[in-house]
Amino acid sequence: MQLTVQGIRATIAVSVPAREFASVFVGCGAVYAAFEPQLDTSPQGSQFDSATRLEPRRHLVRLVSTQSAVGFVGILNEAVSKNNREGYNVGGSWIPADRYRIDVLNWPDNAAEFMGHSRIQERIDIPVGVAELLPGAPADFCGFSALHCAIVGNGTAIRQESETQIATSMAAEPVPLSALLRPRAVREKARQFRSVLLPAREDPENYREIVARRKPKVVILDSAATVCRWLGAEMAPVTVALVERTASSGEAAADALKRHRARSPEDLSLPADLACVPAGIEVIAWQSRGGNP
Repeated sequence: MQLTVQGIRATIAVSVPAREFASVFVGCGAVYAAFEPQLDTSPQGSQFDSATRLEPRRHLVRLVSTQSAVGFVGILNEAVSKNNREGYNVGGSWIPADRYRIDVLNWPDNAAEFMGHSRIQERIDIPVGVAELLPGAPADFCGFSALHCAIVGNGTAIRQESETQIATSMAAEPVPLSALLRPRAVREKARQFRSVLLPAREDPENYREIVARRKPKVVILDSAATVCRWLGAEMAPVTVALVERTASSGEAAADALKRHRARSPEDLSLPADLACVPAGIEVIAWQSRGGNP
């Protein structure tokens, strides 16, 4: 996160004995560090003024309740004042703005798929025991969508690893890492997310522009084969390339990283939050040629 704040485009190459859990842990770190509160429950915290500037019937939104774990998804028809109360007309239903905050789902959800539908009720998934792990209020962190990082790799493996249970203490209720990572696949519809999973076997050009436009802080390339294929995509200010030393494509990935580093303006000192690298893991960082983001 320090590199992003400094406006430096960089590549961080990480050599690991095996890729298991590496992308999930790095992704959780990126999500945690990048989180910014959005849920203001005060009377002055309504997002009504912002909603009035949205073009009617063009935006898919989620309404995040300030009072419960139940929200709604649908097309925003308009932001209106009714009986001296401000509210949102979503899918044909009027919902008071003082009880809900609006989350505009501008990627990768397609508003056209929701045209003609009523508002869809959904529960905001807040697992028991997760509050101690989160950087903000559970309803805020779990209700709103934000793209903090993209992980390119084997989506099935990453999802399985993200279901590993963790807890803040022996007495605390364990929760899966996914409660912090909050991953979703590109084609999942209207799901709350903090990270997006991209299929490594597909063409990077299919995703490069649309991901970069949503400004994730970090893109993680999970595995040597993924590094070989996606290294030049430059979708975020910081690219973390995870290379497992035992992989058959490990040498090819190392060569690709060496060529990338040779074209860089300079090597970079590791950020303070990476100063204590665990034994068996090697890390090196350098500035990319892309310039400032």
